[in-house]
Amino acid sequence: MGKAYRAVQWYGKCLSGQDLSDADFREACLQEADLSHCNLRGADFRGADLTGASLYKADLTDARLHNAVLRDSDLFHSVLNGADFSNACLSKANLNAVVAANSCFDGADFFEASLYNADLSGASLKGADFYHADLFHACLKGVDCSGSDFTESYLTNAQLDGVNFSAADLTGAVMPDGQICGPGSIGQCCKKL
Repeated sequence: MGKAYRAVQWYGKCLSGQDLSDADFREACLQEADLSHCNLRGADFRGADLTGASLYKADLTDARLHNAVLRDSDLFHSVLNGADFSNACLSKANLNAVVAANSCFDGADFFEASLYNADLSGASLKGADFYHADLFHACLKGVDCSGSDFTESYLTNAQLDGVNFSAADLTGAVMPDGQICGPGSIGQCCKKL
């Protein structure tokens, strides 16, 4: 069992490089905190506010971030395998080069997030909002994106083998081949007229 930090108010706190595996950060305020290079495996951040936090190269394997707020956070090169980000707010977050295989992002908000070269293979992204998100060269192999909103998102050079786009809105999305999806692109990309 990890340490209990439930509901702490650590605005801007520097925790870089620490072993905080299995720690309880439920409902904690960690805005602008530095959690870079931390071992956060199995940590519980449900309902925590990590707005603007640095999680650069952190290991969040099997962490729980359901309903967490990570707006404008930096998760560059972090490991998120098996983590639960369901209903999390990741708007304008930097998720470039993350490895998030078999993670859950159901209902998550990725508005204007950057996922350049992110590996989301086998993840669940059901009902997620990717409005105007950048998924350039991202790997989404075998991902369930049913009911998600990819309106005006960038999927240029993304790997989409086996992706389930059923009921997903692709209107205005730029597909791997450069095609821009036209109006009515629900579940599949319709050519723009």
